[in-house]
Amino acid sequence: PVEVYIAKPQRPVFDVNVKDAPFKGSSDAKVTIVEYSDFQCPFCSKAANVVGELEKKYGNKIKIAFKNYPLPFHSQARLAAEAALCANEQNAKYFWKMHDAMFADQTKLGKEDLMATAKKIGLKEADFKSCLDSSKHKAVIDNDMAEGQKIGIKSTPTFFINGKLVSGAQPIEVFSEVIDEELAK
Repeated sequence: PVEVYIAKPQRPVFDVNVKDAPFKGSSDAKVTIVEYSDFQCPFCSKAANVVGELEKKYGNKIKIAFKNYPLPFHSQARLAAEAALCANEQNAKYFWKMHDAMFADQTKLGKEDLMATAKKIGLKEADFKSCLDSSKHKAVIDNDMAEGQKIGIKSTPTFFINGKLVSGAQPIEVFSEVIDEELAK
């Protein structure tokens, strides 16, 4: 038999603002997962699949909030972030449809491709184009990035599960361990 006398280390906990972030799941869920992500990041695309699995596994026990963190060396990431927020303007369900479409094919993040995606998912094209052309969500994206920098984000994806840091595209087991601990409280 093996006996362990060392206490399991605790993850650092951060105060993460999710007030205005697009989210899905129950607004009063016991566990909130905040994802800081970049639509052009290949690791973020993998993480989006894991988040989808978590959604299936936990349902309304979790709330998933999304914060934009377009990295400067990803030339199309900021426009993609704008596109997601423009889709969100029309309805929160469209944010997630745009989110899923952009992560499903990260080669289609140019303006014309984003317009085609908007049409495909059922957005009002004129409103979407007007929003995208205006860069009206620049301040929201800048604010997400400033908040992320303030809490020490250096790369994407970065997650906070009830404020507990999970860095990178981790397997579902890593997320489940933290979620299960939080649900047991």
